[in-house]
Amino acid sequence: MKENLFMKECKILKLKDCISQLNTGLNPRQNFSLGNGSLRYITAKNLNKFGTIDFTKCDFIDEKAKDIIHKRSDIQIGDILFSSRAPVGHCHLIQNEPDYYDIGESIFSIRVNPNIVLPEYMCLYLSSDYFVKSASNYTTGSVIQEIRIANLMNMDIIIPTKDVQKKISNIIIAISKKIENNYKINNNLEELAYTIFLHDFANKTANGTIGDIIKENEKSKIKVGDAKDIKGEYPFFTSGESILEWNDYLTDGRNLFLNTGGNADVKFYVGKATYSTDTWCITFKNEMSDYLYLYLKAIKNELDRKFFHGSGLKHLQKPLFKQEKIYIPKQEELRRFNIQVKTMFDTISSNKRENQRLNSLKEYLLPLLMNGQINVDDIEI
Repeated sequence: MKENLFMKECKILKLKDCISQLNTGLNPRQNFSLGNGSLRYITAKNLNKFGTIDFTKCDFIDEKAKDIIHKRSDIQIGDILFSSRAPVGHCHLIQNEPDYYDIGESIFSIRVNPNIVLPEYMCLYLSSDYFVKSASNYTTGSVIQEIRIANLMNMDIIIPTKDVQKKISNIIIAISKKIENNYKINNNLEELAYTIFLHDFANKTANGTIGDIIKENEKSKIKVGDAKDIKGEYPFFTSGESILEWNDYLTDGRNLFLNTGGNADVKFYVGKATYSTDTWCITFKNEMSDYLYLYLKAIKNELDRKFFHGSGLKHLQKPLFKQEKIYIPKQEELRRFNIQVKTMFDTISSNKRENQRLNSLKEYLLPLLMNGQINVDDIEI
């Protein structure tokens, strides 16, 4: 009965009937140059699944370039940024004045008609798995998948009453805030652990190599992933973002996952996890894993130059990695260090697992709330 009443009060509209405008950004070509200035230039790769913009991996533009882009993008507070290129459907709702960045052509700027739909609801709707799966039927491109404006504009949008839109938004935003809070806690804990590492070991003289650490324990080794993409319950680490896919080839313990492809990076995880063929899983004695992760974090900007070689696509070279000279702490100083940082990394991993559960909950609830299968008044967050 509730479902029938809900659907009776809902409208099914085309996206073009719910918005007042849809713009795109502008690519450099002959229009402007990248790499100059202090303003950010945002493309699809900078919009993440969690509704935020990753400013750490973007190009820079100057004021003149931003003025040129803005004539086309016209971004402002309340607009929804939508990635039109793989990964399609990552969204960000602009809530603060966007005076320090602008967007490329791989991002659509969508301004809703406030008489029909709330921007908060529309942003959640467009970024939901429910909508993205439908949008994938209209993507084009043999190498990079993208959706065209005309196809996006003609997609159906479920529009409940404004009151229901607000309640749905509040429920999902409450979950998102818990996720965001966990990210902030993790960032603070990792920076604290890193500060302790620098204080204790930054000026120490190298007395060994990474290979020496690996050889100290016959169970410690570098393994290359060889798993197939099979649904399961464990994080799957790749050369891109991690913990977004799943697999059944497992390693357990306190592990480092080091990319072997051209995107140099290192990730840390406590517990059971798995990884792809473009990733190395590096296991050591548990007492060395936290230390080595922070060491690699300290030289992250040098990983490409130190360990990656190749005429075409560069790959991580195991011999170079094992020959890296490092300071190996004495047993007592390592014990004191681990006492300080182990709880921090355990908390970080626990928060990451909680965020996985919260994201799954969000993706489960959203379509059920939107089509009335769950009553918004029955949900407590």
